[in-house]
Parts: sequence; C-alpha cells; structure tokens
Amino acid sequence: MAKLIPKVAIDDISVKSERDTARCLVDQLPNDCIIYHSYPWLNSSRNDRGNTTLKEGETDFVIILPSHGVLVLEVKGGVISYDDTSRNWSRVLDSGHLKPIQDPFEQARRNMHYLEKVIKLRGYQTSDKLPFTYGYAVVFPDCDYQGRVPVGAEPAIIFSASDLDFLSRRIITALSQWSRSDRPNLIEKDDLNKITKAISPKFDLLPVLFRKIEEQEEKLFRLTQEQLSLLAFLGERSRACIEGVAGSGKTMLAQAKAQEFADKGKSVLFVCYNKTLANWINSTLADEYKSKITVKHFHGLCAEWAKKAGMNWSPTNGSQTNEFWRDAAGDILLDAIDYIPQRFDAVIVDEGQDFYPNWWMPLEMINREEESGPMYVFFDPKQNLYIDQKGSLPALGEPLMLPTNCRNTQSIAQKCSDILDVSIATKEGAPVGDKPLNISFDNETEIKNFIKKTTSNWLKGKLTYSQIAILSPNKKSKSAVRDLLTIDNSVFTEDVESWKSSKGILYSTIKNFKGLEADAVILVDIPLDEKNQYFKTADYYVACSRAKHLLIIVKS
Repeated sequence: MAKLIPKVAIDDISVKSERDTARCLVDQLPNDCIIYHSYPWLNSSRNDRGNTTLKEGETDFVIILPSHGVLVLEVKGGVISYDDTSRNWSRVLDSGHLKPIQDPFEQARRNMHYLEKVIKLRGYQTSDKLPFTYGYAVVFPDCDYQGRVPVGAEPAIIFSASDLDFLSRRIITALSQWSRSDRPNLIEKDDLNKITKAISPKFDLLPVLFRKIEEQEEKLFRLTQEQLSLLAFLGERSRACIEGVAGSGKTMLAQAKAQEFADKGKSVLFVCYNKTLANWINSTLADEYKSKITVKHFHGLCAEWAKKAGMNWSPTNGSQTNEFWRDAAGDILLDAIDYIPQRFDAVIVDEGQDFYPNWWMPLEMINREEESGPMYVFFDPKQNLYIDQKGSLPALGEPLMLPTNCRNTQSIAQKCSDILDVSIATKEGAPVGDKPLNISFDNETEIKNFIKKTTSNWLKGKLTYSQIAILSPNKKSKSAVRDLLTIDNSVFTEDVESWKSSKGILYSTIKNFKGLEADAVILVDIPLDEKNQYFKTADYYVACSRAKHLLIIVKS
C-alpha cells in the first residue's frame, strides 16, 4: 500500500473522480511509493512590462515510484468532450451544456515542468538534467475513448475508466515510455530525499526568542507597576520597613520612594550593600535627580565620609579584614558624622538583610532629624548572603509585606519556591515561561561547549548581550568556564557597564550580581550537592531569582 500525502482518509477526498483514483493508486502501488494529492504550487515570473508576477497551479497527483520514476497525473472526472477541429476541451453537464475546461495534457505538462524546475533548483543546482525518469499522464476515470488520440498526447499517457483496475501497470508503462534508457532508472535513496525535500520542504515557524521575552516582559512590567500602589497606601508615612520576596519589586519601590522624597525638595541618601547595585541604580537616575539623590554602597559611604573628616581609612589584611568591614567601618562612619555638617533629609536602605546591627546607628544619625527622620528599609531575610548572624532592623514599626513575585515567570518563581520550600505567590496574569533547565556535565570541556552553543542560540534568537548573564558562586579564576571567558573575551565581559552597553555577555559572581536581573541567566559551577558549606540555600535562591525569563542551571 502506497503512502498518501497529505495523510487523510481517502473517503474524505471531496471530488469523486479524485477519490476513486486515489483509492486505486494507494491500493495498487507498492509500499515504497509516495503519492502527493492536490499538490499546490506558486511560481513567480516576469511579465511583458518587466514586473514579477505570481502564477498558481495545482497538480492532482504526483507519484514518486522509486523503481521507475516520477509521474504527474492529471484527473478529469465526469463526461469529457474533445473537439478535434478547435482543440477545445469541455465537461458535459447534466443539462447537456458544455463547460469549457483546460487542456488536461497541457495542464499535466505545465505541472510537470514546474516540478522539474523546483527539483533542479532545490536539489540539483549543479546538474542540467535529473538522474531519474519523469513525465506526465492524464486519467479519465469516468470515460473510455476511441479513435485517434488528441494532439499533444500518446496512448501510453492516457488512462481511462477501463484502466483503473490496472492503474499501477499503466503507470509503469507510461514511465517506461518517458524513459530515455532501455532499463528503468531507479530513484536511489539520496535522490528520493532530494525530491521529497524539494517538492515538500520542511517549513518550521519558530518562535523568535526576543519576541517571546518581549511579550512576557510587557506582562511583568504591568504587574510590577501595580506594586507602586503600595506607595499610595503608605501615604505620608515617613518611616517604614518593607519585607518582600525576591522579585517583588523592592528595589523599584525603594527608587520610587527616593524620588518621591526628592520631589518634595528633600535631599535623599540611598544606601545598599552591593557596590554593583549601587552603580547600577546611580546610572539609571534621571538627570533631574542626580543632585537630589546620593546613591552609595555602605562601605563606599563609610570610606568617603572618613576621608571628608580627615580620618584614617585603612582596611587591614588577613584575618582582621572581616572585622574591619563588619565593625570598624560603621564606627568610623559614626565618628565622621560628628565632624561633617552635611546631613540628609531622608534615608532609603535596600538589601537591609545584609546590614549588621551596628550599621543602623550611623544611618540614623546621618539623617537631619536623626532617629525621627524619614527612613525606609527594604529587605528579604532569605537573601542574606553576607552577615553571619541574625539580622536586625531599626525601630520602624511592624514590617509591611510584599509577598508576590513580579519579576520572574511563574516557572522560575516556582523554582525559587522549591529552593526555600515555601510558597512564593505570583500575580494572576504572570507569564508561565519555560521551565528552568537542570543539567550536569562530567568535565569542563562539555560545560564550555554547552555554554557556547546555548548563548549562540540565544543570540540567534535576537537576544542582545545585555540580556544574558552567566552567574557563578566562584570568581572567574576558579570557574569551569574561565578558559572560555579568556578566549572569547570579545563575547564575554566582567564589567557591568560594558554589559549594560551590550558589549558582551556578563560573567559575574552571584554575590556581585545581587540586586540585579537579566532576561536569560545561566548558573555555572553549581555543586551537585546543593547543601554545600560554600554554597548556601540563600545563594541558590538569590541566583535563580535573578533570571526573569530563561534559567539554566549547570551543575558539576
């Protein structure tokens, strides 16, 4: 039984003459035969005015018989009339009237030459002739004929109602007549692939990655904007702690609150732990806020004020370094405040979970109204990556909650939920997105090849460098992809500003990237045992929550 394309039930073919012909062809021809039914084509050509026009056509059947060749078969059902004086063809209607139809042999010839052209163009560009037999024939399933055959036809290519029971034999005879050799030209496997690919090319509509992310981003942006309603709820409240899960819009709200204070004529100090985040926020400030909002990471603020006050600022090396950053830095800032008259009208703190208890007093005292002055602290206790003790907060009242993730797709938010073993809500309407991919490799070569292939595919999907980040618990020198980053330094960068300018895909440690986000994130150097003393649950949670749309976790 031959293969019919498209794969439909023969009884569903609407035209009876084609239905009867299809049944005979499928039943009689061998299993390796491929039959295309109702094959449409569209051809472009230049008209007399030099313009390109499109011409359409349809072939009733294209028969690929590997043992003998390719035959185009035109079907003319019903009662057919031919006038040998005018060479006109007609269909005889039930009323007895004649309805003109196209010359079936001319149709079959035109269809055959179109297929010949397409097969040569797509499969045999370097050859003038095809290496197999091809031709055409016409079948009249409701008529027999007598007398001479029409001009432009031969008995070998005319199949009548009496031939239906022997259609396979007649097809072989027709192809033998079309052949220019004594023996049939077999269609080899390679030729069969070329023919089928030429006349039925693979056509995939692939979702363009940047459009998919663009659509998801629009939904996430609208959801994030809804978080601004919390500011309206806070009203004139000048002091507050706001606790929110990763992706709940804390940093965006902190920026909005800073701008709100600035719009009221207040000078604002915006403080966070991460230097990279501070630089990022500072770079995104509108020009109108540059002189009103001062953005600093905490230790940068301490160093600047120590120098302003003429105090010694010399972080020690070795085991005492951590003690300096943890204890001495805050104390130096508190002392420097006494020597410098500058104060701020409002203080905003982001990443509050990373602040040691003794840091809060200098941040209170740098406020013009000290402990009664405007102060907002945004925090997520589950993102504590730095301090080695339970965090504390200034006395700003009961924390207000932001329990809903608005940054990540539902799939990535679910991954974050699984890591913490808690339920993190996403708002109705948030895009589902692709599930995060977990993958492991045995050696660095496999990891590097995977990174190269994945980032290449993302770039082909029209993502830009500035949308892709590779994050690791390790510095570059200890990463499994360190050689890749060195060799392809035109593609990868460790500089956030260069990444923002889309001059390279960013490689960063998870801690340095904290507070930032990227559309597509690959995590590398993730230990197979996620409960590792050097890679805590908080590290994993923070890392995964940086990805907005695409997340791949590479374990090794």
